[in-house]
Amino acid sequence: MTTTTNLECNFTLSVRDIPNEIFEKVISYLNVEDRKIASLVCRQWSLFAFSRKALADVLLEINCAQHSAKDYWVVLEKSSRNYRNLVLNFADDDDGCLLEILGKFQHSLKRVSIEQDQDARLLHTEISSDYFVQMMERFRNLKNFEVKTVFEILDNEEKRLPTLPFLETICFYTHGLEKEWFNWFTIAPNIKCIGVPLEDGKSGFPKIINDCRQQILHLSIDARFVERDQLEFCNEKFPRLQKLRLLYPISLPASIETIRNFIGNCSLLTEISLFSNVIHSDTLETIANHCSQLQIVNFDANEISPTAFAIISKLPKLCQLILHKMTVDSAMITAAGCFSMLHQFTCLSIRINVPDAFFEQLRKKMPKLVTLELLDRFRFGINNFNQTGVVQAICNNIHSLERLALVDWAILDTSIFGSLHKLNLITDLRLKCIGLNADKTIPPCPTLKRLILDIDSLKPTDTIPPISRPPIADVICKSFPNITTLELRKTFLDRTKISEQEVKSLRSLMPRCTVYRKTRLKMADKDYTALL
Repeated sequence: MTTTTNLECNFTLSVRDIPNEIFEKVISYLNVEDRKIASLVCRQWSLFAFSRKALADVLLEINCAQHSAKDYWVVLEKSSRNYRNLVLNFADDDDGCLLEILGKFQHSLKRVSIEQDQDARLLHTEISSDYFVQMMERFRNLKNFEVKTVFEILDNEEKRLPTLPFLETICFYTHGLEKEWFNWFTIAPNIKCIGVPLEDGKSGFPKIINDCRQQILHLSIDARFVERDQLEFCNEKFPRLQKLRLLYPISLPASIETIRNFIGNCSLLTEISLFSNVIHSDTLETIANHCSQLQIVNFDANEISPTAFAIISKLPKLCQLILHKMTVDSAMITAAGCFSMLHQFTCLSIRINVPDAFFEQLRKKMPKLVTLELLDRFRFGINNFNQTGVVQAICNNIHSLERLALVDWAILDTSIFGSLHKLNLITDLRLKCIGLNADKTIPPCPTLKRLILDIDSLKPTDTIPPISRPPIADVICKSFPNITTLELRKTFLDRTKISEQEVKSLRSLMPRCTVYRKTRLKMADKDYTALL
């Protein structure tokens, strides 16, 4: 005897039933404009669109070079949002409204960056010592303080400055805050990270570094405008230093020797970035022999020793290597040992000679490589990825790749990705270029899960003679049938008449795929890290 029981469950789900942590994760993908729109839907959406966690990624920008501080105060006076990050462009604060704004958010502010308006490059910010003290009193909870503009204290009257117990990072790209009565070690007793420029004609460290050198973990020195070979600061020792960024145009042998000795005394380094005209083999040997804890190496040079790979392959813990502005070939890799731990390789604006041979050696010498990022050296369609055969060489040789990012100043042809399916472990692909000529389909790449198209537009439709192309939705659907995340530039496709139809088609053809549209930074040399 069999008994059949039919159970019927009648219930409905709504957005309100989504767990809070999932909702906050969804909100994190939206830019500020979209968050504002979402916050108007209902009280729940408003709370999560600008919750404390969500505000970790939001910048409050106050530009007093364009609007008065009073205008901002009228808007922000009744705000209930706990802003954590502030970018401040200010020329004056006659009414004290800026101090009112800083006072309102002083309990939540964690990062403040004082900058200059892009349209007022000669802007010179001058304040009194009294005003500076009042401003610092509102920074008591700061963890990160940056000054990226000409910022001067008008008088030299000695004042008692408040203590900033939580401040860990200070970056000064100006010399206005180097007063005799500023004892930064007393002001910020827990400082760990310092970034400073060096003044022309001076050989000593800024006072803030001398005061804090015993506890500094991260030091960044920008000396690109210093008169060459007058740096004799490297005699100081930093017993706890873990990260070093040194931008300095080395030329004389004496300077090279001084910097070598400095690096040789930093045995705890886990990350080093050198930006110089030439990086000599002696400097590389010092790094390899004395900095065995290094995990990240970043070289930006017009010329580097041919033995560079052979030397730095001695680093047992190296996991990320970044190269800028140099020419590399297969012979440099052939002579190197095995990079046993290296999993991420980034090439920014470098020339790769004989790509097939180069990437074949890369496969042999970097067996754990899973992330490859390339920014093409040549601009505006001159000898770019379309012509060099780099993409084909990657697909033929580096089958272990899981993440690939390609940045080019050109309109790329989809035909160069004809062998992408050979990367049978790839899950993430990022393309950043001026345009995409999608006149051909790509053989299916079933392993790809995440695709980022940071592209200005498709190839213009007014090309003479006219070029017909399949809809971008069809190209993506057929080439990447299993993607679950697709990210498009916010303005992508907007130059075509069928832009929204394309996005709608994508969503209908790939119902399991989440489609995002984000605002991206413009291409610029200074944005290397942002590009990738």
